[in-house]
Amino acid sequence: MIRLSGMGETLEGGVPGDLYVKIHVRKHPYLRKEGHNLIMDLGVKLTEALLGAEKTIASLDGEITLKVPAGIKHGTILRVKGRGVPHGAPARQSGGRGDLYVRVLVQIPEKLSKEARKAVEELKKQGL
Repeated sequence: MIRLSGMGETLEGGVPGDLYVKIHVRKHPYLRKEGHNLIMDLGVKLTEALLGAEKTIASLDGEITLKVPAGIKHGTILRVKGRGVPHGAPARQSGGRGDLYVRVLVQIPEKLSKEARKAVEELKKQGL
């Protein structure tokens, strides 16, 4: 709650009162805030996890490209330095920013086509 002294209503013959402003912050659909850092989950296909990929993700400053390295494991957290919440007064440029942490969630398909199943069985034969 923010209090603005002397900015409230003036009663007849009196002085202005205080104005109280209550602010409600909605949850973001996919970003979570921890201090000055932002946390998000990113779903990647199994092939993207195995071969690597470039994914476009939204940040506070607009879309950025995130490189997902080949062979990444489910639950791995990637750090994007300086893409979190600004800290310090806006007029003070030296305040810095937090980081954006992206947790990679490898999506495993529930069903495979015949061709995909054969390909996975071939990988299994190779010890993968």
